[in-house]
Amino acid sequence: MSENKHNSFWKNMCESGTPECASFFAVVAMILAIRCLSFGFWNTVLVLLIMGLGAFLGGVKDKKGWLKKLINRLVPDRKMVPYREQNPEIIRTVREATAAADKREEEPAAREEEPAAQEAEAAPQEEKTSDQE
Repeated sequence: MSENKHNSFWKNMCESGTPECASFFAVVAMILAIRCLSFGFWNTVLVLLIMGLGAFLGGVKDKKGWLKKLINRLVPDRKMVPYREQNPEIIRTVREATAAADKREEEPAAREEEPAAQEAEAAPQEEKTSDQE
């Protein structure tokens, strides 16, 4: 029965929201705080990085495969099509928005051309009247 309690303690220690987990991370935070205060921040960061490297080297069997997956996540293949271009609903919405924006751009241009044309017609008439005087 004590073995079952022991297993449940370790299981609860890694499960968020349990008192065991809170106690464990409080102790870890206290150790990090003492380490930072006594040895300095950057020395502590260096030790943590080296510990992380050691955990990676000791814990990952297929290191090449893991690094390939990481690189592929960070730098996607050029042939890869983004999700938004694959989704037909998004494509339709983007096309409609683009068409609406194009219409809005054309309307002011047409309105600007009309007064310019009217001014061009009015200008020669004014010149004739000034020449006639």
